[in-house]
Amino acid sequence: MALVLRRMNWRQLAMLTLAIGMAQALYWVVIDQLVFRADPGDAPAMAQISDVEIARIRQPTLAEAATASYQPVTLPWTYCCDTALFAVRMSFAVDSVPANGLGIISYLEVDNYILAVNGTPIVERGGMEPGAGSFDGQIRTLTRIPSGLLRPGDNTLTYITLRDGFPYTDILAPKIADYRALEAYSARSLFLASGFPLVSGTLLGLLGLLATIMVFRSDDWRFAAWLSLLCGSFVALFGYFLWLDPPVDGWGRMLAFFAISGLIPATMLCFVDSWTGRPVPWLQPAAMAVYAAVIAVIGWYIYTVPMPEGFDVPTLIWIWHLMGSAIAVAARLLWHFVTTQEDRLLESSLLTVMAAALFLDASSAWFPEQHLPAGNVRYSSAFLILAMMAAFLARNFRLFQSQGALNDMLQAKVALREAELAEAAQRERALVREQALDEERRRIMRDLHDGLGSQLMSIMLSARVGIAEPATVAEGLQSVIDEMRLMVDSMDSVGESLGSALATFKARVQPRVQAVGIDFVWKEDESIGAISVFGPRDVLQIFRVLQEAVTNALKHAQCSRIAVTAARSDDGLVLEVADDGKGLGTDESVGRGLANMKSRAQSVNGVASILPGQDGRGTRIVLALPLERADVAL
Repeated sequence: MALVLRRMNWRQLAMLTLAIGMAQALYWVVIDQLVFRADPGDAPAMAQISDVEIARIRQPTLAEAATASYQPVTLPWTYCCDTALFAVRMSFAVDSVPANGLGIISYLEVDNYILAVNGTPIVERGGMEPGAGSFDGQIRTLTRIPSGLLRPGDNTLTYITLRDGFPYTDILAPKIADYRALEAYSARSLFLASGFPLVSGTLLGLLGLLATIMVFRSDDWRFAAWLSLLCGSFVALFGYFLWLDPPVDGWGRMLAFFAISGLIPATMLCFVDSWTGRPVPWLQPAAMAVYAAVIAVIGWYIYTVPMPEGFDVPTLIWIWHLMGSAIAVAARLLWHFVTTQEDRLLESSLLTVMAAALFLDASSAWFPEQHLPAGNVRYSSAFLILAMMAAFLARNFRLFQSQGALNDMLQAKVALREAELAEAAQRERALVREQALDEERRRIMRDLHDGLGSQLMSIMLSARVGIAEPATVAEGLQSVIDEMRLMVDSMDSVGESLGSALATFKARVQPRVQAVGIDFVWKEDESIGAISVFGPRDVLQIFRVLQEAVTNALKHAQCSRIAVTAARSDDGLVLEVADDGKGLGTDESVGRGLANMKSRAQSVNGVASILPGQDGRGTRIVLALPLERADVAL
């Protein structure tokens, strides 16, 4: 850590800190306060609620409510824990009936409800049958009470409520006031409850679609994938509040709430980790594994444990997961900023605002007695993700560049790839050459031991016993020296093409042959140099066959002429070394040399033949090579 701090660019860190502070102030002081928590002004005069009574009923009808046995209660009122139908009756008084009627906002924590004013229903939406009800009661709405239903003095409200999902039925006092005044006063809060999820869900759905395209078109596909999933989780959350008649019961909808709201912080942690560019290897799979385990436990409690424990324990688990994820997101960002010189100021600032919103939501759930503002992540999601995507596209994304820019980018990538392939091919050729030379070194070591070693040992033994004549010793030593020279020559590179190998062979062999008084004849077709089917390893093997043939002629043929011919035939390429000497020998070294030539010829799909000379004298070594090769060595 001390080393990291010493390497920090403190000027850049100061700029990052300033950018984060400005982004936090801009969002929480300006956007959040002016858009989501603006002061609605003075509340209009509200009708007072009195004479509240509640009765348990069996059928969700006004007729049954009219004959029910009521008990007086005080609002707010709570009931737990089974599926429940209640009739709630209360009174309010007006001095005179407004021409525009009154407005009413009901505050009920129920799945659905029916509302009647003075016996006439004004709200009756969705299903009210236990086990098949809808969830229209979960949406805050402003309902007009027509003036024709009102009378001066006391008026009666009758609610019929259904609670079939969450275990708690909560009845709170409604707000009743002049319709126009209540509409103006509650416009922002009602929009956030109904219109805002629709707008935000649509926007985030489009952003999620764009992020999904980015997965396949952007270099940073992991970031795009988590961004797509984060947008999808928010769309699912907003859809939860808008889809009021899903094909599941209340228990299934409860599980869906925990699954969706728990996916958002888990995905946000993975999103932040991917954005850093240096993701922790285990963090993303661990975050999703913890999320899956949390939802599995919550589902088990909901479906197997009686209420209210079947709801209260999952709620507690969800709060713990939310707080743990919030702390992990903040810690991951802090660690990144401490250990990395980050120059993406706008994106960094936006991420810290998202982290602060998540932490504030976790704190509001963890400390409900503090009455901290909730819904921060939900409210800020569309704005922050839109800004985050705009910053990312401006910095890194090439999807919408012009055709020319795309062509330039692709050309640069192709050129880079070609350079990489050329470098890899060069390394491969060098490796092949090195392997071929290693094989030659091992062969030379064997020849030194079996050939030159045995010759030198014979000369030494002859000298020790006193039977070596100077002329014989000199001839043997000269033979050893000539063979050693050829071996040294074989260690050098012969070139990568057949043409260069033949030129090298001629330059090396001709002086040696002529130096011992032997005529040297070279015949080569002009088209030989254009042959390119042989790789470096094959060329080396062909060179060695020719070298072995000349060496054998020099050592054993007792010839006056050596001719080398390279010509094309109908079947391929024919290389021939011919001498006018005494013909094939029988000593061991001659046999070993011929065996080496045949083995080398087979390694290049050729055939080495040892034939008598055309006029009956000498020996011909003929190497036949096909020019159509299925496997060309590099």
